[in-house]
Amino acid sequence: MLAFFASSCSDMLEVEDQRHPDIGGIDQAADSLFYAVGIIQAMQQAADAYVLQNELRGDLLDVTQYSDNNLRQLANFSATADNAYDSAYVYYRVINNCNYYLNYRDTTIYDGSYNVARSEYAAVLSFRAWAYLQLVRNYGSVKFVTKPLASISDIEEDDSPTLGINEIVPRLVEDGNQAMMRFSGTELPYGTYQAGDYLSNFCIPIDLMIGELYLEAGQFEKAADYYYKFLLQYELRASDQIAQLNYERLYELGAPSDFDEEQMHTASWTRDWSTYNFSTTSTGILSTQGIITRLTMAEKRTQGVTSSLPLLFGYDYYSTADAEGTNPDKYEDFLQLVPSKAYYELADSSVYYYTSSTILGGTYPKKTLAIGDQRGYARLGRKAGELTVADTNRYITLYQYPRVVLFRGTTVWLHLAEALNRMGHPDAAFAILKDGISSDLREYPDNYPYVTEETRELLSTRYPFCTDELAVSIFGGSAASGENRNYGIHRHGCGDSGGSTRNGSLAGKDSPYQMSSEVARKVAKLEKLFPELGSMDPALAATPEDSLAMLVNAVEDLLCDEYAMEFAFEGTRYADLMRLARHKNAASPTTFGANFGSRWLANKLAFKNPQADLANGEWYLPMR
Repeated sequence: MLAFFASSCSDMLEVEDQRHPDIGGIDQAADSLFYAVGIIQAMQQAADAYVLQNELRGDLLDVTQYSDNNLRQLANFSATADNAYDSAYVYYRVINNCNYYLNYRDTTIYDGSYNVARSEYAAVLSFRAWAYLQLVRNYGSVKFVTKPLASISDIEEDDSPTLGINEIVPRLVEDGNQAMMRFSGTELPYGTYQAGDYLSNFCIPIDLMIGELYLEAGQFEKAADYYYKFLLQYELRASDQIAQLNYERLYELGAPSDFDEEQMHTASWTRDWSTYNFSTTSTGILSTQGIITRLTMAEKRTQGVTSSLPLLFGYDYYSTADAEGTNPDKYEDFLQLVPSKAYYELADSSVYYYTSSTILGGTYPKKTLAIGDQRGYARLGRKAGELTVADTNRYITLYQYPRVVLFRGTTVWLHLAEALNRMGHPDAAFAILKDGISSDLREYPDNYPYVTEETRELLSTRYPFCTDELAVSIFGGSAASGENRNYGIHRHGCGDSGGSTRNGSLAGKDSPYQMSSEVARKVAKLEKLFPELGSMDPALAATPEDSLAMLVNAVEDLLCDEYAMEFAFEGTRYADLMRLARHKNAASPTTFGANFGSRWLANKLAFKNPQADLANGEWYLPMR
């Protein structure tokens, strides 16, 4: 224990309540809120490390000649325990604050029949679980501490076990009075989601957090159960979102002669992906598919926890007025963090789909543009006056406001797709990408030719997105307006890739974006990367088991690409790659070999010349 506390014992031991009370009871509602705010402050202090540890070790972010050595070492996997951004204590500080609250909070306080402690207690359980999840992602196996450590002697005498993800998950979710599953269905504290930075916006819904833990541990059915439960509780739809078209790039590449700009983008200006997910004034209301959990930092250094991310990404957010009283240019001339070549290649490799305004054979045909995934450019910007489209010195604009997003509505839908895919339902996962899962799947089966009867049954029974009750009242059905249905996630960056009406000429079956062609494209790429494995085509597999394993693997890679375009630079990338690699290692070793996932991960990151043997499991940071 001393090894990882040595660098900052005082930080770890400090209970962030500003008053340093004696350990005892937290027996008043006001005191309880005071402690919860302290835990949120500890979460803010972990935010920078969370983003940098995940994005620099992923494949989407790169350093430059101006980057400091700490950033470079993270990026090439040579970081030592002295690296400025490698610190376990930022997560243990969250855990210690949570442990204090959980062990001393009086949970018997009622206001009439209402337990005033329950929702806040559940939120603190989620904070602790999130911090442990980051620890095992970064360090593999960690000390699992469940009591508050208030002194150096507590640390010296602590005999907590060292555990990995598979051991930590059941202890957090299933064991004892603090089992998270006991609080399943508990609403967030401090009111419902509202506009602005309310305390509820900092909290993580407990069923979402349970789903995340089970997904990480490879317990896919349990993960899907809790994701479904969360979606149902908050009536969270996969709403209609489209990233606005980069017209500069369109006309640079050459728009087709029959391209009808007005017809193509009637919807995109009112259902804008960027506004939903990245606007500083985003409502955060769950039903809009926006932000679920965000850690917003102080506006000024004198007001609370601030972030180093804006400056690292080339924007001096905290700069003040100069001697003449004017604000200096906040854009840095020498960027330290920029999109990687792999990011641009992935974005540019996608096809954009749109519906033509020209009637052909009684229908409006769907057409394609070779301009890439528009999410790839929606989060990038340039200085005023720098108008060259080909300019690669683009700024990543996510952190021009000091806020770190932990979870969005799209996170839940895509992670549900990942779980369903690994449960043996790759068609359900692809439906979430392409068309969205709703009553349409049952009412208009011809529009979903890629969905099997087995999967239709699953989505009508265990996860009844397609039943009349849910279809009409929650997820959109024949009695609901088209606006209330679920839409495909790939639509966010690639336009009309799925169905845009319930039935008829704009049905998803008419789109060029189909499961068979996308799987074939992904299989061809995988075969090129791993020629020693021979054919990876599900149709040519020797056994039905191998065929399903190959199909699941290909769809999982499609999901991996979707994660890249949807969540780039938000702090999830390396964790996503590791999780997928671990699941590939565990799944059907007779098909690809027991170490396939590790080799897949090493291939993804080979362009960074990592100083660690990723193919042999050297994935983790040294503990500090």
